[in-house]
Amino acid sequence: MRVTRLETTPYRIPFAAGFATAHGRATAREGLILRLATDAGVEGLGEAAPLTEFGGGTAADAAALLEALTPALTGATLEALLDRCAALSLDRPGVAAVRCALETAALDVLGRARGVPLAALLAPNHAAEVPVNATVGVPGLEDAAAAAKQAVEAGFRTVKLKVGIAGSPSAEVERVAAVRSAVGPDVALRLDANGAWTPDEAIPLLRRLAAYNLDLVEQPVPPGDVAGLARVRRAVDVPIAADESATTLDAVRALLQAEAVDAVVVKPMVAGGPRAARDIIEEATDAGLRAIVTSTIDAGVGTALALHVAATLPDPIPACGLATGSLLTSDLLASPLEVNQGRMALPAGGGLGVEV
Repeated sequence: MRVTRLETTPYRIPFAAGFATAHGRATAREGLILRLATDAGVEGLGEAAPLTEFGGGTAADAAALLEALTPALTGATLEALLDRCAALSLDRPGVAAVRCALETAALDVLGRARGVPLAALLAPNHAAEVPVNATVGVPGLEDAAAAAKQAVEAGFRTVKLKVGIAGSPSAEVERVAAVRSAVGPDVALRLDANGAWTPDEAIPLLRRLAAYNLDLVEQPVPPGDVAGLARVRRAVDVPIAADESATTLDAVRALLQAEAVDAVVVKPMVAGGPRAARDIIEEATDAGLRAIVTSTIDAGVGTALALHVAATLPDPIPACGLATGSLLTSDLLASPLEVNQGRMALPAGGGLGVEV
């Protein structure tokens, strides 16, 4: 099959409520929906949604790059398009998201044509559903506790709380304590600091927070500080995960060499597509680390792609950060992705199994 047309549609989706991280308060998510048409009459979908606050560029960067690539890719075979994606360097803003969109759309076409889910194109064995965590990003103590309790009542068995936003170490402890009290002792509680602390700040704080039986703490120090991450891991009795420090295969290898983490968080949108995400997963799991797949709070196409990648994780699959559609006012899908008792099933049908 050959590419006959590439079309992009920009979107801007407001958050349904306040969503705060250590990088600030977000009000909307922006990106592009890519539609790839072929001479066989089969079309595929992709999504490019760069994370601007993490240095991933903007939707405008992604749009300009896709426009520049379109003439060369029109008429190309899907195999040639995939080869071109793999050759794109990730050293420019927007490239990772564009790679992800193009690769997703091509694999969506192949999956639809063959009548198999996209996950089957990535790994010989895949799960039919994936456990997922709830993400709590509301900043207030009482609001965070209420949101966490609501998530548990909806069937979630893992809650991820955004931290690094409370203003002081004591306020951080109080907020985590309130959320632990709200969810009870049997629900897994993760913290995501988005690189908010220095090692000297993280170590005493995490020693205090260890009393709340944490499943893991994600990215306690800024990305790039591998030595600092390793230092924190050695000093605290809490599992440490890397997210912003685990964006490429080389970065993960550096983390492994430094023995800096117990888990890696893999975002296909940031890694440069599903195949690069799979390479990171294999490297991490072969070394005995947990791999957790998350969306980047994308629209439904990007989230569906992350769900397919998560379905290829080895058993037992940990709770993944895919239940993010409710954080936005829409996921843009004809049939929204659903969460049932803390689990998400792969959509029926070939490829991604979704329509915009």
